Amino acid sequence: MTAAPTGLLDTSVFIANETGRPLGELPERVAVSVITIGELRLGVLVAPDAERRARRAETLALARTADPVPISEAVMAAWAQIVADCRVAGVTRTVKLADALIAATAVEHGLPVVTQDEDFDAIAAAHPRLSVERV
Repeated sequence: MTAAPTGLLDTSVFIANETGRPLGELPERVAVSVITIGELRLGVLVAPDAERRARRAETLALARTADPVPISEAVMAAWAQIVADCRVAGVTRTVKLADALIAATAVEHGLPVVTQDEDFDAIAAAHPRLSVERV
């Protein structure tokens, strides 16, 4: 039996690893959202040259080893609440669809979002059920 994950890695963590940007300590057991897989796949498709495309494809393959968490009706309910809370708090301009879906996945599964993206701090300020771990 596989141990449960203790953190949901955001796309920024994979990009930091790929580009050599410093990363803090990551949780031992991690998960990723299918949204992160989609964002990384987009990076492969729009890479400006073969070298970057290959590097991004390796990053995508690494992310897929974490057994991506799908979007469910419960995740979408959490997403709707997060977006509503952000609107009430006045942070609508900084909340990107992909980030809100990753946040909702984390909330629904009781995981912190592990990220280098400060946009998650604004989401967490509006929606206290979201825990953010900066690395």
